[in-house]
Amino acid sequence: MTQKLEPVLHALANDTSLDVSSSGLMEGVWERVGAATARRERTMRSALFVGLFVIGLGVGTLTVQPSVYAKDASYLVFNDARLSPAALLHVDS
Repeated sequence: MTQKLEPVLHALANDTSLDVSSSGLMEGVWERVGAATARRERTMRSALFVGLFVIGLGVGTLTVQPSVYAKDASYLVFNDARLSPAALLHVDS
């Protein structure tokens, strides 16, 4: 198909007349339009992917995290001696 379309495009660029069947020309034109549309969609998807990647990477690296210190875990609910199993079962130890 490209062999039929290239002489037509060359003739149009040079402003010369060329005898071409209209059905082959229209097929070639629509083929080129489809290829151009597919390239534009691929470019748009790639740009969106790169944008989301950069935003995600920026948010991940620029997020401020508080310093972490090692200390004993304190669970106020469970530190009370009244909640020990012996106290709950009224067992004297």
